[in-house]
Amino acid sequence: MNKYSLWMAALGMGLGLLIAPQHAQARTLFLVGGGMQSCASQNLKACERGALDPLALRQSRTQLKVALTPAALDRATGTEHWPSAEAARQARRHLATVAEAQGSDPISKADFTDALRDSEAGEQWYQGLSDAQWYTLVDRLEAIQTDRYGQRLEERVFLEANRDPHTPELVNRFAALAAQAGGKTQPGKHPVLVVMTSSARDPFEARDFYQGLFASTGAEVHWLPLDASVQSARRAHECRNLERHRQQVQGNADRARVYPQLAAAQQQLCIQPQSGLDLLARADGLFINGGDQWLTWQALRAPDGTPSDELTLIARRVAEGRLVVGGTSAGTAVQAGPVMITNGSNASALLTGPTAAPPPARDCDGSAACRGLQGDSLTYEPLGGLGLFESGITDTHFTERGRQLRLARLAAHSGQALAVGVDENTALIVQSERWQVLGQAGVWVWQTPGTTHYLQPGDEAQWRDGTLSVALANPIKEGHHDENAPLVRALSLENADYRRLADALCQSTQQQTLGQITLGERRFGALLTVNEESEFGRGPSGHCSYKNLSLKVGAVGE
Repeated sequence: MNKYSLWMAALGMGLGLLIAPQHAQARTLFLVGGGMQSCASQNLKACERGALDPLALRQSRTQLKVALTPAALDRATGTEHWPSAEAARQARRHLATVAEAQGSDPISKADFTDALRDSEAGEQWYQGLSDAQWYTLVDRLEAIQTDRYGQRLEERVFLEANRDPHTPELVNRFAALAAQAGGKTQPGKHPVLVVMTSSARDPFEARDFYQGLFASTGAEVHWLPLDASVQSARRAHECRNLERHRQQVQGNADRARVYPQLAAAQQQLCIQPQSGLDLLARADGLFINGGDQWLTWQALRAPDGTPSDELTLIARRVAEGRLVVGGTSAGTAVQAGPVMITNGSNASALLTGPTAAPPPARDCDGSAACRGLQGDSLTYEPLGGLGLFESGITDTHFTERGRQLRLARLAAHSGQALAVGVDENTALIVQSERWQVLGQAGVWVWQTPGTTHYLQPGDEAQWRDGTLSVALANPIKEGHHDENAPLVRALSLENADYRRLADALCQSTQQQTLGQITLGERRFGALLTVNEESEFGRGPSGHCSYKNLSLKVGAVGE
């Protein structure tokens, strides 16, 4: 057992002492904002290199590789994969050019992409590919990576060599909460954790990482190969033809060739749904990966929004306090209650507002085939997400991508009383009515009609009967005065400028600060105002926490 496994066990015992018996059945969610910095064989920049086992690293998969052998080119350029026979021949010509230059030995996906784009003709062809065509091409060219014994190389996680302290803290706290829910806090007992990688376009590739991430805690970890393609095949009674549904619904191809054992496990789950239900019935924790929340929505709901048998079981066990559900990025966004965000840029939120629709493809251009949507259109599912976070909308990668105005616009448009945005490498822990923040940064909260809060580790909140009560750990006593002129700042929509805007107000005596945004020929403003109930606090990161700041967003001069 490594030091993090021991830490998890100790933390689990500690939580057992700290949490009173009446909270043993607390409804618990673990909402991570994405961006965890996990040391893994495919993410060595997150590792303390001196702490890595060189032998273990050599026995790990370090990157995706493609093969340019004649057989691989045949797989990738079959006419059935392209719009026309001429398109298939054109693909073959470009791939043959790269193969002649690179040879037949497997090369990294990055090197393949660079080689393909090296000439003007290759660049033009590459830019003309749709996302679906590019992914299909790479999937069919992917090289099978094995060790000298013929065993598939897996991505491995080395949490004991992590440079960042927050990711191990998050992973181990989730495992400890699951142990608490399952009554397994005593030494020698290990929680049963189930990981779903349904948010990934390629759930098979993501499986190794999440399996290893949580195995590092000492937990018993299982992969549930349930995704949108499985549900689609079941509805059509076509589990024997699961490959077609993988490509059409999930967006991957040729996975049974690269991951034969994992594909066989998914095929079996499709045919025998009870096996997945039995696994979920045993689980103490369920963790959903990042990627695309719309894919996981389809994995757990029917097209009309009806919950699957798996979601019904998950929701019941969460309500009973016997299952902790966590997620990161899309795995957090999908847990939303009445409304689920599915796509959209900050600029689109201001310029065109939200649309109730499935997410568009990234290369959508507003054409009829795209239902009039652009690739960055702000869309949402009005039937909600999984409904586990009953209080409102959940959003992620929050401060880092400046998503405050996007979330405020969506919440106001859809009539939601509450919305939360979780920063990267940070978790919002929801235990019944009690909220806590853990990790590197914070959690932003929007309440109708425009009251906002920002909580960091040490701050707490309670959501009861439609009212949020916030307690800041280190309040600041300095006052703000009406007579001072507002602070005015330029506001970027793609980074942490909004937090800097709030920090500037916190560190001044002004009552208001105005962020100005220019989008083409239009100008918008975000006005933050201190009122009688506002309060600032000092956060551990050096940024200000706050509660009860008023936010107004609108176009200027219109």
